[in-house]
Amino acid sequence: MTAKTQQTQADLVKAIADIAATMPLARTVQLYQFALFLKTHPLPSEETFEEIAADEALWDAQFAATDDTKLAALIAAVEAEISEGKTLPMFDERGEFIEHS
Repeated sequence: MTAKTQQTQADLVKAIADIAATMPLARTVQLYQFALFLKTHPLPSEETFEEIAADEALWDAQFAATDDTKLAALIAAVEAEISEGKTLPMFDERGEFIEHS
């Protein structure tokens, strides 16, 4: 790490500490937990970014090639199932995921 990078990192650490010092404890705990998450999930490599970009380009091409009438028919079928009560809810009234067996 270069001296300039170290200084920048030190400045950022201080700025984060200053922000954390003004937060309620619950938010500071969340900030800490998020920092731990970031520490254990390193940034993807440059290759991964290229793979993601290629995958997104493929999805974009596939979506652009989708027949709108087929998509409209699928939407209509789903809406009909919902209207007829043939679907099950994904979430309860508290927003918790419901597992159906």
